[in-house]
Amino acid sequence: MKLYGSSTSPYVRRLRAYLEDFDHEFININIYAEEGRSILKAINPALKIPMLVDGDQVIFDSRIIFQYLNQAYVKEPWTINDDNNLTLINAANDSYVELFLLEKSGIDTSQDALFFNLQHERIKSTLDVLNKIAGKGGFDSWNFASISLFCLIDWALFRALNSFEDYPHLHTFYQSNLDRPIVKSTDPRD
Repeated sequence: MKLYGSSTSPYVRRLRAYLEDFDHEFININIYAEEGRSILKAINPALKIPMLVDGDQVIFDSRIIFQYLNQAYVKEPWTINDDNNLTLINAANDSYVELFLLEKSGIDTSQDALFFNLQHERIKSTLDVLNKIAGKGGFDSWNFASISLFCLIDWALFRALNSFEDYPHLHTFYQSNLDRPIVKSTDPRD
């Protein structure tokens, strides 16, 4: 089994953490360099990371990769609440990534424009709800949803997109998981 992606991607990192107990190879690619783009184009027509190759099976998206692994290897129970939580995490993560890429492209995302306003609104709305869920113990188990939440928070901190001071339960959740060996070994700062 081979997982392709970037060591700085929160979507890739969540799968690296989830695959902690799986025999797999992580292939770190720079999707902006010619060699990395060639690998990406050869495997995934959506031109996105992560992507998983398991024998003849190729899977293109972190959520689908998780579903495949969870079904194929029966790792954890998964509920509609877990799916809803993951949808919220992905919504915030997607908006953060879009804003980050626009900033990297020289576009001021703080300007009053519909697209930027919608992304900022989505981030606030989802983080408000995720903070409440965390406050009620909704992420106390280290499963794919909590791994994904940790990777979202850590990536937003890594990219200086949020301090999480306004989200005390998310901050506490984040701090309580910093010492996990898999968190340390997949840190994008290294």
